Amino acid sequence: MQQPTKGKDMQISKLEVKNISHYARGSEETPCYNATVYINGKKAVEVSNEGQGGSDRQHTYPECDFRLQDIDKWCVEKFGQETWEYGGKTYHTDLDLEHYCHQELYNWLDAKLLKKELKKKYLCIEKEKDDEFLVGFKKNSSTEKRHDDEFVRHLERKYPHMVGKCLNFLPFDQALKLFKEYT
Repeated sequence: MQQPTKGKDMQISKLEVKNISHYARGSEETPCYNATVYINGKKAVEVSNEGQGGSDRQHTYPECDFRLQDIDKWCVEKFGQETWEYGGKTYHTDLDLEHYCHQELYNWLDAKLLKKELKKKYLCIEKEKDDEFLVGFKKNSSTEKRHDDEFVRHLERKYPHMVGKCLNFLPFDQALKLFKEYT
């Protein structure tokens, strides 16, 4: 059986962005970062942006079985379009590889920030009238299990409406979703 040519008849089943490095000081108009895109578990594309505005640079690795155009096409078919309004007009943008990489970068940055915050404080959802927001309670210097138990007892006594709404005690993916929603 003849092997398919590069990009033709090849199937993408898994797309991942790994090895992310973000340089906040270099980020002006666009994020300054670099990362590696893996397709079907194999290193495929090196992406980077200097943060000065403009598109990402995307370079396929020699062992990559896909062309950039085919990866972009797959992304648009998989992720669709983003729609927004500005000045009374509606705009659409195809969610191509660059947009996917930026989305993954921002997810990575949010996860990194949440991990940092959860080490320093207990983050809980507070409800006041019709408004919900995050409140933070500073942790003791130790993060031992008994301090978590003491904090839960503190919530039960002082803030019973927050029991079960503390991000520190939720599965990380669920906590991250709520963190993004409330920040």
